[in-house]
Amino acid sequence: MDVNSSMNNLGKTIAESCEDIALILGALAHEKRLHLAVALLAGRGTFEELRQATGLGKTALAHHLALMVGSGLVLRTGRGRYELSSDGRDLLNIVGRTYSGSRRRREVEAAKRANYIQRIHTKEVHTMKKLNVEIVTLEPMHVASVQVISETPEHDAWKKMRAWAEPKGLLEDIEEHPVFGFNNPNPSPGKKEYGYEFWIQVEPDVKSEGAVKIKKINGGKYAVTTCNLKEELESEFFKENGYLESWKRLAEWVENSKYRYGSHQCLEKAHDPDASDENLILDLYCPIEE
Repeated sequence: MDVNSSMNNLGKTIAESCEDIALILGALAHEKRLHLAVALLAGRGTFEELRQATGLGKTALAHHLALMVGSGLVLRTGRGRYELSSDGRDLLNIVGRTYSGSRRRREVEAAKRANYIQRIHTKEVHTMKKLNVEIVTLEPMHVASVQVISETPEHDAWKKMRAWAEPKGLLEDIEEHPVFGFNNPNPSPGKKEYGYEFWIQVEPDVKSEGAVKIKKINGGKYAVTTCNLKEELESEFFKENGYLESWKRLAEWVENSKYRYGSHQCLEKAHDPDASDENLILDLYCPIEE
């Protein structure tokens, strides 16, 4: 059977069974019922196990289970016991594999990373008490750069960068395309406006477009520490001084080390987009030389 014939037969089957297919898909088209299916897939089959897995009350759980049993996706195997039917396992497998490889998932993950980077660099989210410093060398790289001077330059610069980078897939993997940011120029007393610049590492053949400029960065050696922004921004130090205490502690570390300050750019780098709001993490890169 050729592909066209196969597709025609598939379309015919769907057309002839729309009502029943809608019933089956509707049985999964609810967040709690998907959680139920996953719990059953993991072998949790008693009513109490499913209630604990989903957080549903008894009446609500019974309602959702009845819908799934009625669709044929779930079987009642005994008093208060359930399992996925073979059809249920097949459908869950198809849904999982399809979503895993979908453009929709890539776009959702990219948007999640973009929102995370914005929360980090705009300081919307206190330091870790122990200062851990690692020496890191950044290799020369090409970066896409956006710089804005305004009263809210982090938001404004990221809005422009995101609009350019997200459609190109550059936010899908922030290890492959790391994002750095820094004040440029720094805030000054009595002025509401200051500057912020974002970099995203790109391939050498990427061209400048409008506000997005391509630059070649020489890289260099850095002293790097990590801070938890929520702790940092709630500290008395930040309220009194307007900058992160970890930057002060990192600078003091360099002054007391075998290194001296380098002439290359100080950087901030967001990472771990899966972190909770209580654990939004920012790496601080202080340039150093031997």
